[in-house]
Amino acid sequence: MEKNDLLFMMDDSVSDNKESIIDYMLSWTLRMSSVSNDNFNNVVRDYCKKILFKIMLVDIDMINENYKIIQSVKIWKQWRGIDLCAEIEFIDKNENLSKHALLIEDKAYSSIHGDQLNRYKNIFEEHYKGTEFEENLHYVYFTIKERDRIFDDEILCKEAGYIAYTMEEIREYLWPGNVVIPPTGNEIFDEFWIKNWG
Repeated sequence: MEKNDLLFMMDDSVSDNKESIIDYMLSWTLRMSSVSNDNFNNVVRDYCKKILFKIMLVDIDMINENYKIIQSVKIWKQWRGIDLCAEIEFIDKNENLSKHALLIEDKAYSSIHGDQLNRYKNIFEEHYKGTEFEENLHYVYFTIKERDRIFDDEILCKEAGYIAYTMEEIREYLWPGNVVIPPTGNEIFDEFWIKNWG
């Protein structure tokens, strides 16, 4: 192993299992965005909220205008073949509960195959049909690849109604410009989001 390899993202096996790590880290990030009384690092929690808002609702102004707090985030990894499914409950400015469901398909090295996105979307929609989440379903594709390497995937995402994000785009949203990003002090967050291990 090279000296500059990131130890957290590698093990001694042949594969680095980056897609499993992405599942775990996105799950952790989204769960950390919800309100908690655990006295956790507020800087990290604020970044996690911004990441959730960006990937789920795109328009951050909409968040600030309409939502007050994230009440809860529940995550399921690899449910029916879907990388991540999340149920998010917001409290809006009028103190009303707003329920949203989020499907995330993530990629590290592979590309979207077959009718994967539509198949997962149909499973997701069928599951939430007739529930309080039904009107607020969100579909996201997340990758650690650069934007110019996902051209075909991006077309498939648009056709299936998914929003495509690269890790670099999320990083640019959090830390605009070519700035040196100071560590938060949370090794899990810093290793995944600040060090560019992808």
